[in-house]
Amino acid sequence: MKIKKVFIVLGITIVVVIGVVLERSKISSVKVIMGGNYAKEVHEVNDKEVDNSDEDYSLEQFFRPSKLPILNNKIEKSLYDSYGKKPNEINLPKELLKTSEDTILNYFSVLREAANPLDETTTGCGTMGDAKGPYPVAYNFLSNSYKERLTYKKYLKSFENKLHINLVKLSKVAPDKDKPNDLKYFVEIEVIEGDKEKKGLFAYYYGYIYLDEKNGVYKIKDMNYTPENYLCAPYHGWSYDAKSFVEIEYGDWCSLIKGDVVVESQGYEKKVYFKDKDNNEYYVLFYTLTNGSDIKIADYKKNKDGKWELVYIEPKNCLDKNKY
Repeated sequence: MKIKKVFIVLGITIVVVIGVVLERSKISSVKVIMGGNYAKEVHEVNDKEVDNSDEDYSLEQFFRPSKLPILNNKIEKSLYDSYGKKPNEINLPKELLKTSEDTILNYFSVLREAANPLDETTTGCGTMGDAKGPYPVAYNFLSNSYKERLTYKKYLKSFENKLHINLVKLSKVAPDKDKPNDLKYFVEIEVIEGDKEKKGLFAYYYGYIYLDEKNGVYKIKDMNYTPENYLCAPYHGWSYDAKSFVEIEYGDWCSLIKGDVVVESQGYEKKVYFKDKDNNEYYVLFYTLTNGSDIKIADYKKNKDGKWELVYIEPKNCLDKNKY
């Protein structure tokens, strides 16, 4: 009987150990880019054409770079003294972390002049900006829990071939459904990358930054970045156009739309309004990227008091079962 119990305990132990090893392997295999998890672009592949006959509609919007002024233009000279130090030797001034937006703006201001070139894609003339000096400083904008998942070595490697970073869009957005208390921000960044032909290339990424607060200090707890594609939308693109997106996914897929769909734009923000068969009012919030694509941010529904409330609608669920 004792031998049987020993084998049972041994078996349970082996299962637990294997589970831990597999979980660690899964975490370590995640691709990291610029300190954040690499998020693959997801879009619907469909050859349904977008109506571009309107004289105000032009495919040129998908090919032009950003004309927006950069947001990460702060210069904190006191941080220069930390260049050359190891990450664990650096203590950031608390005034750089006093609000969530301060943290993000200061983080990208530190990274603006950082450069981690590769030998085979050398670009520029001599040393670029502050070279690798800013990375240990930037790493300290991450929370301790994030650092436990992302070592400095892996963090530094994720910036390979990134030679200059401009923050061009920053906006607080609604939290994820499964993380209602998290602070979440939308960002878009403009990156100069090296090339084997020794020329700098502009690349754009959008993503989300999550923060938490502890003792009046805000630090970054997670990041995700998705590279922007400049040739999908103009050639295959209803899912990149806010109005078409809503008409197809909320209308065709979910039968949620009654009447006209109305679009209101202000800056890079678009709100697409519609009503359902019961005259409930909705709008879907989108942000327009530098490449001209519209990215869904959140859904809102007007309550009985006439106020807009955050709701979570997943049109893909309608393809399996009409939930809305």
